[in-house]
Amino acid sequence: MKNTLLLMLGLVAGTASFAQTTADKAPATSVTVTTDKRVKLIVGREQAVATVSLRDANGNVLYTQKVDLSNGLRQYFNIAELENGAYQLAVSVGNETVTNRFVIDEQPAQKIITVQS
Repeated sequence: MKNTLLLMLGLVAGTASFAQTTADKAPATSVTVTTDKRVKLIVGREQAVATVSLRDANGNVLYTQKVDLSNGLRQYFNIAELENGAYQLAVSVGNETVTNRFVIDEQPAQKIITVQS
């Protein structure tokens, strides 16, 4: 049985929050891990178009999409099939990028041994 341990490095529950997003300010984002091995990304409503990307530790792009933030964004990433390692989930608006890092690591199975007399 594989137990996946997610360590959100950096800012876990929420990252940079700003009142207004322009080309000079980063979008308000929140990243959390769900119990069903998914990462939930929430980006606040802004009059901007953002690029959302997921990269592995080597910088390889695993996913990228341009999204309109006028209604905000709520997106889930199924990470159950990803290999163990470090990943980056980034939201870019103009020249500003908010990057959230997380690590997927296998936790070894635990055996409990009880000595009875």
